[in-house]
Amino acid sequence: MFRKRSLQERFWEVLPGLQFWFVFCAAILLSYWQPIWAAIFIICFDLYWVLKAINVATHLISSYRKFKFFVTLDWLDLSRRLNDLPAYQAFLSAKAAEAKNITARRYFFQQQKLASKLAQTGRPGRDLNNFYHLVLVPFTDESLEVLDSTFSALASANYPKDKILIVLASEQRAGDAAQAVAQKVREKFAPKFFRFFVTTHPDGLPEEIKGKSANASFAVQNVMPDLAELGIKPEQVLVSNFDSDTIVHPQYFARVMYEFLTADKPYQKSYQPIAIYNNNIWDSPAIIRVVSVSNSFWQFTESSRPDRLRTFSSHTMTLKALIDVGFWKKDIVNEDGYIYWQCYLHYRGDYQVVPLFIPISLDTCLAPTTWQTLKNQYKQKRRWAYNVEYYPHLIPQLLKSRAPFWDKMYKLYQYVEGNFNWATASIMISTLGWMPLILGGGAFAQSVIGYNLPFMTKLLMTIATGFLIFSVYINLVLLPPRPKKYSVWRSVMMYLQWFLVPIASVIFGSIPAVEAQTRLMLGRYLEFWVTPKARKGENTALTMKEMRAVTADKI
Repeated sequence: MFRKRSLQERFWEVLPGLQFWFVFCAAILLSYWQPIWAAIFIICFDLYWVLKAINVATHLISSYRKFKFFVTLDWLDLSRRLNDLPAYQAFLSAKAAEAKNITARRYFFQQQKLASKLAQTGRPGRDLNNFYHLVLVPFTDESLEVLDSTFSALASANYPKDKILIVLASEQRAGDAAQAVAQKVREKFAPKFFRFFVTTHPDGLPEEIKGKSANASFAVQNVMPDLAELGIKPEQVLVSNFDSDTIVHPQYFARVMYEFLTADKPYQKSYQPIAIYNNNIWDSPAIIRVVSVSNSFWQFTESSRPDRLRTFSSHTMTLKALIDVGFWKKDIVNEDGYIYWQCYLHYRGDYQVVPLFIPISLDTCLAPTTWQTLKNQYKQKRRWAYNVEYYPHLIPQLLKSRAPFWDKMYKLYQYVEGNFNWATASIMISTLGWMPLILGGGAFAQSVIGYNLPFMTKLLMTIATGFLIFSVYINLVLLPPRPKKYSVWRSVMMYLQWFLVPIASVIFGSIPAVEAQTRLMLGRYLEFWVTPKARKGENTALTMKEMRAVTADKI
């Protein structure tokens, strides 16, 4: 049930949609009344996106290099070595000397300096055995097949299982079938972990919307008395809030623990992996693969820019921070992103998201029919774009917060600019670029700028498209091996699918964002929509070489 909004809240809800429609209509009117000015604006806009494409490609390559290196390390071994900092410094020095590439050499040198700093400040090495991972998996009506693969990956993680507690968070509204699935999962996997809890979130609690955030908050609060009985303090717990289709990297928990143990303020940080949609990527339609890979590339790019990185999808944070901010907000659709802002505001700007540079694998959108798959993908992107719902909650608090002024203003700009570009960029580039020629009349078409506008637009977009080469390469090397049921033609399509980028960016980029912003503007609010999970065979994520376990002798 939606609560009544105040006049101030409605102002902030109207703003993002109003921005888009003002710019969209103004561009059309300007193309008619002042086509030269419209053409100049379009050229500048296209040039801005060319420069942005170059910047994105640079960060994508940087992140990919770290990713390729980080997945080869035994993070559990490195975490255990922190108990003896002098010995660890010597180890890092030796590893830096024998490193074969600049990424590895630079990282080992950085960690050597960090270990030296920790030793000089008299800070003792932290013991990972003093901490626990609470793994939260909210679900609604996902199949036993999907959950089985998720928990199989958790059970195969290279981490002490007596330090992992599981919370399988079900929904009462999903009925007896969901409860039966939960019990089957518990019976099979409970013996593999320290504790295995199953919670049932009641339907229709006050001040909640039907969504993952309310279920997640209820589940963690529900098991806190059990943690107290076990003698586990909140300061000892890291909470991983995972989507139900999350396949964790074998080193995930050790990687998180390493960052936690070496951080200067570990309780004021979230830990973000790179989401790769490989669970069923060979089974999904070509245009869905393009969308899914683009989502992964966005995560790669943001990971190399910690000042921009926000929590997304499956990630980890401390239970202490979660308690400090009052858990996930229960009337928010996209809780994964907003929890970062809750922490940023609570800690007055002293909160960061740490990039892990190792993968988790998720499902692409897939349904029994192609048409239903396309509809599901659109709804998922619309839900993600609905993060404009943060406006009335976030912006007033951010403006009044005691976070450093320029830092909060920069983050506010990033948030507003990101949502504005999400809705406008693809439409402006693909459609409005031709408006001055169509609406400007014969006089404009015969002018110098009118004559050169199509050429200049095409040239700038060709340059930007050229940087897709990097994307195609990285996509292909990250692909899991082709299942035997598919022919070589399926691999060929992995190359050809990139011609669908312009279409995908409009249909599954701008349009769902425009709808999400317009719905919020008109007060037609969205609730949480659970993306249906489907498989047509094996989970190919586990055949991806970057998802394989490593041992200490391979470091």
